[in-house]
Amino acid sequence: MSQPMPPPYPGQYSPMSMEGMLTRRNVFALNAIGLLAIWVGALIAIGSGDINARGLARILAISGGVLGALGSTASALGSKRTSDMQNLGLLIWAGLLLAVSVLLLASIG
Repeated sequence: MSQPMPPPYPGQYSPMSMEGMLTRRNVFALNAIGLLAIWVGALIAIGSGDINARGLARILAISGGVLGALGSTASALGSKRTSDMQNLGLLIWAGLLLAVSVLLLASIG
């Protein structure tokens, strides 16, 4: 007679794979936060002449562009569920985000 298997521990779980974290919602949220940071940085740069505010605008512009580009690039390279055209679109979008953030950074001066 074989004994039944004991139930698993309540805290036992399997970790989520990286591909499981690259959902459309997460990629959209990263891009939205990045665009919001770029936009707020542009508003601060336009509205204020203070040197400290311009420093904050620079930080927001660069970090927003990098965050959005990182999310898009990770999704394009890491997801097996996207087609080649979707991957190309995500990579182009990442390049556009970086270009806009660098142009904003150059215009802040």
